[in-house]
Order: sequence, then C-alpha cells, then structure tokens
Amino acid sequence: MNGELSFKYDNVMEETLGNLGINNGELESFNNESSKIIENLKEKELNGEFGFLDVLNDNLDKYYELNEYSKNFENILIIGIGGSNLGLRAAETGILGNFTSRYEIPRIYYMDNSDPEKTHDILSNIDLEKTLVFVISKSGNTVETLANFFIVRNLMKKKNIDLEKHVVSITSGGELEKITKKENYIHFEVPENVGGRFSVLSSVGIAPLSCTSVDIKKLIDGAKSIEKSCKCEDIFKNPALMNAVIHKLMYNRGKTVSVMMPYIERLRSFGMWYGQLWAESLGKNGFGQTPVIAVGATSQHSQLQLYMDGPDDKIATFLKVNKYRNDLKIEYEYGHHLSGHNLSEVITSELVGTENSMKHNNIPNVKITLSELNEITMGKLFLMYEMQTAISGELYGINAFDQPAVEYGKKIAHECLTGSKVDSEKKYINGKYIITSK
Repeated sequence: MNGELSFKYDNVMEETLGNLGINNGELESFNNESSKIIENLKEKELNGEFGFLDVLNDNLDKYYELNEYSKNFENILIIGIGGSNLGLRAAETGILGNFTSRYEIPRIYYMDNSDPEKTHDILSNIDLEKTLVFVISKSGNTVETLANFFIVRNLMKKKNIDLEKHVVSITSGGELEKITKKENYIHFEVPENVGGRFSVLSSVGIAPLSCTSVDIKKLIDGAKSIEKSCKCEDIFKNPALMNAVIHKLMYNRGKTVSVMMPYIERLRSFGMWYGQLWAESLGKNGFGQTPVIAVGATSQHSQLQLYMDGPDDKIATFLKVNKYRNDLKIEYEYGHHLSGHNLSEVITSELVGTENSMKHNNIPNVKITLSELNEITMGKLFLMYEMQTAISGELYGINAFDQPAVEYGKKIAHECLTGSKVDSEKKYINGKYIITSK
C-alpha cells in the first residue's frame, strides 16, 4: 500500500511572494527555538497530556472482536456530535469514499444534530432491528447526543429490540455511562487525556471503523509512521512544525483566515474535522485563524473570487492525490480539446490553475500531496494535523486542548430545557428588533 505524504511550501516564501513572503532567516530563527518547543511537547507527553499519541499503542484485539460481532447487522447508526463524529466521518469517507458506505454492508448513518427533520428522515429509512447503534459522548452528557439516543432507544424498546445486543456505548461518564451500566451495553472507554477533536484514532473512531472494511491497523500504522518526523527538532524535516510556524508567521502578517481546500471529494469531511480542530484548539485569548472549508474544483465557482479579489487575509492549504482510485476517460466525437483526457487530468489542471493564480495574486498557499488516499495516508494526515495543532498551542502560548468559551452556551441551553432560565431569557429569545414578513 503506497503511503507517501509530501509538504510543499514554496508559495509562502519570499522568493515567490517577495516582501510579503517568509524569508529563510525567519525559519532559521524558529529552528533555533524549535528544540525548546519539541522538548515542551515531549514533557507534556510524558506527563500524560498527549493521549492522542498514547492511543497509537492500544491493543486492537477488542476491535477485531467487535468487527466479528458487527457482521450480524446490516446498518450502523452513529449518534454523536463534534469530536464524537467529525474525525470518524472524515476517516470513513476518506478511506471508503462518499458513496461506498451506501453500497457496502453495513451501511453507515450519522445522527449528528438535534434537527428533528434529520433525525426523523434517518429513522424513516433505517431498520433498527438490523442496526448496531453507536452512541458516542466522552462526557456522557452531550445534549444533542442524549436527545437523539433517547428517541432511538425508545423506538427500539417499543419494537422489543434487545438493547444489550444492539447498542455500543463509547463514553467515560455522565448519564450515558449510568445507563450503559444499568442496561449492560457493549462499552468502550474514552481515555481521560484524549479530547474529542483529538479522538479520531482512539475508541471514538476506531471502534466504529472496525465494523467497516477499513483496515484499522494500517490506519494506526500510518499515524505511527509520521510520528517521529512530527517530533523532530529540525523544522526543515518536520512537516507539522513547519506548517505550524508558517501559519503563525502568516497570522502575524494579518492572515487570519485559513482555507482548507482538498482537490478530492473524499476529503471534504476531513476539511470539516480540520475546521473544528483548528478553531476550537486555537481560537482563544484573542488569537486564532478562522478556518474556511472549500473543495476543489467546486469552490472555484463560488469562493475563489473572494480569495483573489477580496480582503488580503487568507492562507490556503491544498490537498492533492497523485492517484485517484477510479478514473474516467472523456470521449467526444466533435473535436473538443477535452476529448482524450482523463477526468483526473481536468481536476489536476484546475488545481494547477488555482495554485498559480494565488501565487500570481500574492496569496500564500501550501500543498500537501498524498501518493494515494488510503489508510496509511489518512493516518499520516490525521497525526500531522494533531501535532501541528499541539505545536501551534506552544507558539501562541495557549492551551490547545480546552474550549472554555463554548461552555456558557451549553449552560444556557441546559437552563432553558430545565426551565430555570426561560423567563429571564424570554426577552432576549423573542427579540426587540425584528422584521417579519407575513
């Protein structure tokens, strides 16, 4: 299985962007500081703060047992939100493809919002008697996850479905852990030192993925194969460190928007995972870049105008594969220049065009190229970005592993649902300045 990842950063350098670019002296300066940064990270790892690295050494036997058990089911229903969903979904679609999961058994469904219409639509199209339900929440108290699970659980009880045989709980506390023990669900722990957005290679991602045709060992091996490089003190040999430094230097130059733009549909969900990882980890104390998710070539026809001619506040990352799993030849008998080319040539030429247009307009951009998209390269991609985010926390001087600013909103939502806050918030909820069309 081919598993090469390369990181190209020519288009952020001074020799490409002129005075707007990064000069080698700046990188050399960071190279002198990098040993301290890596030393700090290694100390935190020894102190048990980097659980996302510890899980790479987990015994996989329990997941292989789950794989055998899952063969009794035609569907898998994932109930989870945020970090309990995005990484898993990125891995599944990245490796298996956006439509494969609909044609393979088991079929996979994601219940990742409290939108009643979405939940209703899924439940209207799934046979729960043939479904293995994964309910995922580290805290065990995630409102959206519990709400959906309670609905699914109630329907299963009405159908006399044995919950003990149909529910897999992935949690470490709260209401979900209580009911897991009470009703004896299949259970996997979420390590205490693994945050949701860093949990894709833990039980949160690996347990459900083990029930598919994904080779979980190769996924983990892919992550392990880049771990040493991502801990290297030499910035010129460490892609995670280099990309973290580049984004920090560009942030200092006013590039407050980070565009993630894969030129392969299968990585669309990876962009969503990156969006949470980058925003929730680094958006603190007035710092942080806003992640924007684009997909080439589709977004060239919707967002590219803004990138080229709008505010000069962006740095872009292109994701490219050298070999698509499937390709199609274009044939047209009336003499068009497209005839005779493969579709992969079209999308590759569009990437070349966008990359060079950004270069021409002095918009900094980097490119990650994968030999092909498989378990090995997905594992590398996940770990590189997790390490890049941890390193960025050191560069900004912030804790990349908490999310204090989102807790207030959760508190208000809880109080609204329990009735303790409804009256005091009524004026705010109903609003004073409103325009209504009837």
